[in-house]
Amino acid sequence: MESSELLEFFENQNLNISNEIWNVEISYSKTNSENKKSEIIKVIELQNKYKSNSLFVNIQKRDSEIYKSLEISGLDGGFYLHKSTENHKSQSIKLNENNLIMSLGFTILSLNLNEIEIDWILRPDTTELFEFYDLENDILLRGEHRIFRIDKNGNIKWEYGGRDIWVNLEGKSEVNIEEDKIKLFDFESNEYVLNFDGELLEDKPRIIKTKKPTFFTNPRRWFNQKVWEHMTKNET
Repeated sequence: MESSELLEFFENQNLNISNEIWNVEISYSKTNSENKKSEIIKVIELQNKYKSNSLFVNIQKRDSEIYKSLEISGLDGGFYLHKSTENHKSQSIKLNENNLIMSLGFTILSLNLNEIEIDWILRPDTTELFEFYDLENDILLRGEHRIFRIDKNGNIKWEYGGRDIWVNLEGKSEVNIEEDKIKLFDFESNEYVLNFDGELLEDKPRIIKTKKPTFFTNPRRWFNQKVWEHMTKNET
C-alpha cells in the first residue's frame, strides 16, 4: 500500500456495528458531513485546544426508523476503526448493550446511547492507544507504553509496562489472551506472561530474531505495521 493510499484510508474511515438493540454507523472523513442521516443533536468536545476533523455517529434503535446523529470533535492522535471478528479479537469499537466503547487516538470512552452522554472517558497512557480485547467482563487495552485492564465502569484495575513499547514489527501479535494467562510481545519481541490479575508469571527476553511480515506472508500484520509507521511519522 502506497503512502498516498494509506493517508486516504486514514482520512476516510467508516464502520457499521450492531447488536440486538442498536444499529450504529461511524464515519470519520474530511467530507463526512455528507454521511449524517439526520441533523446533529449533540456535539461532544473531547479536547477544545485541538482543531481536527470530527467523528460522526449515527444511532438507530432496531425497533425505530429514527436516526440520531452526534458529532465527537477535538480528537487527537491516529486511530483505526475496526471491530472484533472471529479470527481477530482486537477492536477499537465495541457495542456493549447500550454503550459504545471507542478507542480514539489518546482517548478511550464509553458512550451511553440511550442518554447520548459519556459514561466514562480515560486518557491513561502518555502516548497513543491502539485496540482493546475482551477479558472476562472487562477489556484489556493496548497503549503504546502500557497495557491496561479496565472494567465496565471505566476503572483501571491494573496496568503493565515492559522493556519497550507495545508495537511489534516482526509479525508477532502484541497481545494474546489464552485460557488463564496473557502473553505479550514488545517492540524487540521480548515475551511477557501475565495472569489475569496483571501479575508477571514469566519474563522471556528475546533470543532469536524473527522475520518482519510482508504483504504476502502476513497481510494483516503488514498493514498494522504500516499504520503504526504512518501514525509515528505524523507525530514527529
